[in-house]
Amino acid sequence: MKKLIQSMKSTAYPKETPSDKALKSSLGAAFEFYHELNMLASNYKKDWVFLKGTGWVLFVNNENKDLFYLIPQSNYFLISLTLSEKERKGFLNDQDLQLLHDDIESASKFSEGYAMQFAINSKIALDRFKQLLLKFSPNLG
Repeated sequence: MKKLIQSMKSTAYPKETPSDKALKSSLGAAFEFYHELNMLASNYKKDWVFLKGTGWVLFVNNENKDLFYLIPQSNYFLISLTLSEKERKGFLNDQDLQLLHDDIESASKFSEGYAMQFAINSKIALDRFKQLLLKFSPNLG
């Protein structure tokens, strides 16, 4: 368990999903942001998956679509999500998301849609992501 706590990328315990204790150790102060996001998405399905090269990834989804992926790092976590063409256009026309328009416009295009990534290490970073997430999935919380 000690290796899992030290590094979320540890291959020593790939079948043991991260506990709150291990996450708190890895995320440090960012654990409170993880907890807030976890509570916000409490009604959605969450699955921890261990991927070689990435380590533990938390997939959050409803029956229709993946909402986001959370990847624990040292003292922060990464959030990835994919927007469809229709969602991207709608968000670029949404004045409530004006502060995120540059991020949305610069999202990388893939066959599945537009990939966005957020590094969450502060309340400001979390609030930016939540602003988009609440538009992306208004049934959260």
